[in-house]
Amino acid sequence: MQRLSTRIGDHWLVLTHLSECRWRLQVWGATPLEAEVTAENEAAAKTTAISATIERLHIKRVRPVPAWNTVITRRWDTRGRGGEPP
Repeated sequence: MQRLSTRIGDHWLVLTHLSECRWRLQVWGATPLEAEVTAENEAAAKTTAISATIERLHIKRVRPVPAWNTVITRRWDTRGRGGEPP
């Protein structure tokens, strides 16, 4: 399962790929939200997620295009392993 995150103002957006064209959008912050996004590809899902968040939360200013990062979904212990994940 692929998860991506970005930040808009005080809100974190987490976009999770569910299947073919379905994505789950979670907005974490003072006003938590959750929605399903339908998009033909990852780029379209990101654009839709940002647009929907801006519209729903009435955000006035956003830096150009927020960078999306992969969400780490497992932990690893770096002690004694040279910093390499297991």
